[in-house]
Amino acid sequence: MEFTVTRAETGDRQAVIELSSHFTDDYLEHTVDRWIGQEKGGLYLVWDAGLLIGCCSLYFPSSAEAWLQGMRVRPGYQGRGIAYQLNRYLIEQAQTGGAATVRLLTHQNNHQALKVAQKLGFSAAGGQREIIFRRELKPDALFESINGPVPRLCKTSEYNRAAYFLNNGPSFHNLQGFLFGPGFSYRRFTRMDLKQGINNKQVYLFEERNQVRGILFVLRQKHENHLIISYLDAPLKNLPTTGNLFKTWHEEGFDHFTVNMITEQHQVLKPSLKKLLGDYDCEQLLLMEKYLIPVNTNLNLDQ
Repeated sequence: MEFTVTRAETGDRQAVIELSSHFTDDYLEHTVDRWIGQEKGGLYLVWDAGLLIGCCSLYFPSSAEAWLQGMRVRPGYQGRGIAYQLNRYLIEQAQTGGAATVRLLTHQNNHQALKVAQKLGFSAAGGQREIIFRRELKPDALFESINGPVPRLCKTSEYNRAAYFLNNGPSFHNLQGFLFGPGFSYRRFTRMDLKQGINNKQVYLFEERNQVRGILFVLRQKHENHLIISYLDAPLKNLPTTGNLFKTWHEEGFDHFTVNMITEQHQVLKPSLKKLLGDYDCEQLLLMEKYLIPVNTNLNLDQ
């Protein structure tokens, strides 16, 4: 049986929503318009005689990096190789679009998805990530302060200090040098990201005895009152003081937060996050990647 693959258009929105209804607590309804509206990449659909049976988004976080997200296959059509074929098609589209690397996230216990990714040549080189998606701040969470120095905004004159810390600290390499950002995607953290982040007041420094001990990078999505912690690199003992920044962010108008961490950070932050966000679910995910052409994997911000 042959299926047809098309790039989604505005008129396909209702078919995507109907497909999404077959999955519990699905987020496609909130992302479909953005995915359809992408100039590069887009939402790709698989059809069987007019019935939408699968979809997946292709996004370019940078000119040389592609991101696959939102794979769905209609119940009744699963197990027929549709996810494999659609992923393979999108990898070809990514390479045509100039990507040197393709990445995706999958749950570490989703054995079928892992099997498909590994068959396509992906490896879990990005390691395990723990993400709290779009949690609302508790109304009474802002009245308790956490003892310790609060991270402060990085000044434009401090770029070299921040870059030196990232290039020479072990955490940057442990975190694989990834920045979590738009579309809940990962891409390489670059000099330009750091410079723009400092200029846009997105970068905070953890300091101790006038030495940079850590860096926090946030992404503000003001149109959604949503703030994303994109990169967090600091001594574990200093991480809880990050909670004091939530009051500042709330005063700026943000009431929903997404927090991206590695396992060790989450264990330390959990008590503070529970006070701020209440009971929450944390997604335990594997960051998979596939190189389409040989790339420089030296984790140095200045590369």
